[in-house]
Parts: sequence; structure tokens; C-alpha cells
Amino acid sequence: MSAWSGSLPPPGEERSEFIEDKGVLLRHGSSLALMALVSTALNESDEFGEVDPEDDWKKWTEGRPELKLYYGALIDPSRDGADAVACILRAVLDPSTPGRASGRNRIIIDYVTTRKAFRGKGLASAAVSFVEQAAAATGSNCYVLALEESCTYWMGQGFILEPSRRLTARLNVFPDTHLLRRAADPPDEGEASDDQFLEARRQLEEEGSDSGEDEDEDEGEALVIALSLLASHPDAAERDASRALLLKAATNLTNDPSNPKYRRLRKQNAIIAAKVVKVTGAPEVLACMGFEDAGDEWVVRDDDVWQRAAATAAALKM
Repeated sequence: MSAWSGSLPPPGEERSEFIEDKGVLLRHGSSLALMALVSTALNESDEFGEVDPEDDWKKWTEGRPELKLYYGALIDPSRDGADAVACILRAVLDPSTPGRASGRNRIIIDYVTTRKAFRGKGLASAAVSFVEQAAAATGSNCYVLALEESCTYWMGQGFILEPSRRLTARLNVFPDTHLLRRAADPPDEGEASDDQFLEARRQLEEEGSDSGEDEDEDEGEALVIALSLLASHPDAAERDASRALLLKAATNLTNDPSNPKYRRLRKQNAIIAAKVVKVTGAPEVLACMGFEDAGDEWVVRDDDVWQRAAATAAALKM
């Protein structure tokens, strides 16, 4: 990116930067024109075709009036009108308050998508990179709201599942997303005023709906947490090797769940010791696919395990 000013424009305004290596113009800010452009592009996208900006804004600002929406659009200068919009991003700005112990601002990536004609060029990554630069320049922690199927992608980009239940209750305003934080950012436990959101979420969880649905949600949450732990392992080579072994184990269980040799992993085995025992998050991923810790080995006791194994394999492939 060339000559970024290093600061965000005032509310209601926008700025433009030229990203030389991508050959696109980045418009970013909160002007009405940019808001309309991004909202229209979101509604026309495959992923977010039913986005209701007004309804979303009500969810964000209920009890959080200090939050502000921020927009970004990558524009192809060789095209005109709507055809020029290549990639769009919407974020939420959560400025620091006197009661926030961390003293950090927050930037939360809400939506990001690239139009089909422009995919495969790294534009979404460029948009996210801009947000990360903006976060660094403004003393902000960077977060993303990710659907379960996209969590693995974000973890590969250096994000981890946010461990603070209080902060998650404040910022994860949608029922089908997870809150992830850039791993390099310092922890932020939120503030006392966020307890209202934590209590509201607790009440919703207590009310529940269907026990079967709750069980599925718990398994999905456990898998996201396990993958987040795996993504946090400090040695990239060890992490990748572990991921490959875990994928093989999950695939074997999916394809041949009754085969006894696929239902037992000995911890003393040199490969298992190196790629599972010593790798952060790997045992938790095994548990998600149906393995139980039996002391000196992991074993699968459940006969109907292939669905859990298949879900884990699918997540590991992302």
C-alpha cells in the first residue's frame, strides 16, 4: 500500500489510498456514499445477500451507543460504476473508555467479501491487512466475527478464539458467529459494564430450545476452541505436521469407523508423541472427532463416530 496516512478519517468522511501491488483503489471511512456502496455490494453477494444494515446496526448499538461502523471498498480503476467494486469490508470501531483496564481501542471485522470476478487475487487479504495496519496505528486490538466454517481460515491468518466470555458477550452480537482476536494483540477482559451482556447471554443459554440442537452447538463450539488452540502452537512446522496427522486420523475414522486400528492411538508411539502429545490443541482436536483419553492411549469407544470425525476432517481441510 502506498502512502497510507496512518490515521482514520473523521466520522462521516472517507479517504482513498492506492494499493500498488494489487492495482486497486481503497476507499475507507464512514461517508454516506461509501456506506451505501458497501451495503449494496453486501446485499448482492452470495454470502451476505440477506444482510439488513439497519437491523445489524440495532444489534450493535443496543447498550453500546459508542460503537461506530466503518467501511472499506477496493475499487478497480479500469472499470466504472458497480462493476468497479472488487472487494468490500465492514468493521465496527469500539473506542476505549476510562473503565477499560487494557486502555485499548477495538476494531472488529464484521463482513468481508470479494466479488466472483475478482477472486483469487488476494484482495480480501489486502483489505484485512489494511484493517490490521489501522489497528496498529490507532492502538486497537483487532477482532473478527467468523462463521464456524470460516474460523479455520481466520486462524490460519493469525487469529485465535477470544477466551474472555465477558468480551465475547459484548462483541459477538450474532447467533451464528464466533469472536476471534488477532493472537499478537494483548488480552482485553472488557469492563464491568459488559456484565449486562454476559447475563443476557446466560439467560438465553438457560432458556435453550432443543436439547439436540444445544448438543450440536456445544460440539461445534468445542471444535472451534480446539482448532484455535492448535493455531496458537508456536512452532509452525510442528503445527502443520500435527494438522496433517489429525486430518489423516479423522479421514480414516470417517471412511472406516469400525476398523480397530483407526480407533486407537498410543501416546508412546514416536509419531503420536511428536505430533499430538507435544502440540498445543492436538489432543482437544482428537476429542472432537471421538477419541477419549485412556491414560497411555487415546481410544474411540462410541460406535457412531463417523459424523464427528467427518466434521473435524472438513474443518481441518479449510
